[in-house]
Amino acid sequence: MKNALLLFALLFFSLNGFSQAANNKGMDFYDGWALTKKGDTLKGKICYENAKTGEVYEKIFFLDATNLKKRMGGEKLTKFYCNSKNFEFITPIPDDPIILMVEVIIKGDMSLYKYWYKLPESSPQKFVYETGLFIKRKNEEGFVEILEKGFKKTVKELFSQDTKIIELINENKWTAKDIDKIVIAYNGME
Repeated sequence: MKNALLLFALLFFSLNGFSQAANNKGMDFYDGWALTKKGDTLKGKICYENAKTGEVYEKIFFLDATNLKKRMGGEKLTKFYCNSKNFEFITPIPDDPIILMVEVIIKGDMSLYKYWYKLPESSPQKFVYETGLFIKRKNEEGFVEILEKGFKKTVKELFSQDTKIIELINENKWTAKDIDKIVIAYNGME
């Protein structure tokens, strides 16, 4: 009886250690919540990137209170929050089926979003990404990608109603790297 109990305990701790090692291959889970397209709020732990390989997932891994792991993306979710960051699933081009996961940098009358795109030198062992930015005006469809090339023209069109911002851009005080400052000024958040 004593040996059976010892064997059971050894087996239990070995399997538990093995399952934890299998589950922690760069997957860091953070307390958070996710909002479904139906309007339900799911609370649990969320993983959106692999810390070991650098992969940013297209869908999140969600652990509920019973540690049941689910994989969900823009087909079921509208947004989620974890690791002190807000994320949304967006369709950057109206009537296009592509759904992207983006980080919300600034939310307001004009919102700023960061997205990731995988570079060709990525491999399954090491993912390499560049980031890009989208801007979206509240209550308008479509997102505008912010690029270094053509930055002034794009921004002048987006912010044409705000002469102070246009003046600062014309004076070369703000560049593509300052887009967050431009959005903050436009939203009156200063």
